[in-house]
Amino acid sequence: MGQRSFSASDVYNELVKTLREIGVLGSISSVLGWDERVYMPPGAAEHRATQQSLLARMCHEQFIRPRVGEILSKLEASDAVKDPASDIAANVRETRRMYDRAVRMPTRLVEELTRTGVLGEQAWVEARRKSSFKDFAPWLEKIVTLKREEANAAGYKQHPYDALIDEYEPGATRAGISRVFEGLRDPLIELVGRIVESGKAAPIEILQGCYPRAGQEKLGLEAARLVGYDFNTGRLDATVHPFCTGIGPGDTRITTRYDEDYFGDN
Repeated sequence: MGQRSFSASDVYNELVKTLREIGVLGSISSVLGWDERVYMPPGAAEHRATQQSLLARMCHEQFIRPRVGEILSKLEASDAVKDPASDIAANVRETRRMYDRAVRMPTRLVEELTRTGVLGEQAWVEARRKSSFKDFAPWLEKIVTLKREEANAAGYKQHPYDALIDEYEPGATRAGISRVFEGLRDPLIELVGRIVESGKAAPIEILQGCYPRAGQEKLGLEAARLVGYDFNTGRLDATVHPFCTGIGPGDTRITTRYDEDYFGDN
């Protein structure tokens, strides 16, 4: 019997449907992550870690299903990806890159990385408040150990960090990034030296003083509006370490922090 024919369009639609469902689960995790850093009471950290690790496992297991690999293989062998610059080809190529990496990741590791990330960040917030690195050190050591395990699972040719960089900057390596910094090192040293020798100092006095939080909040909101930020699809809140997160269509949130004695820290 001959191989049954298939519609590349139908197969691609199945891939899109799967990725959208995983994306929705991921957006739920994003909401929980935003709440964790903005409003969550410290006592809820343990439960939040459990919630996030469960969602991470669900996303991971849904993505690494053999069916996803079958879909990708069918599309890769079809005319749908004939034009490498097409949307379909790009989506299939990027999904394949992420899939091949994901299937090498043990589910246990995915859960533990997520759990440790939540609890570790809460420990960092408290350690930062007390200026006590020793309180955060055990969590940092655990995170580094888990990231090394992740690098080994992903695989690399020269350096473990290559495997970690590749997730966010495909093709980049530690050696390549080192060359970039090496090229900047001497010019920057020269520039700093010239600044020091000039005897001039930046007028930073304006940054130091009494800046009430209410006024800073008003300024931040107005500045966001002036650059086009849409508060109908986002919001501005305070946190310890400012970040921006895209929850999903119609929901992108930004954060800041306030120091009433030093405006430059906001």
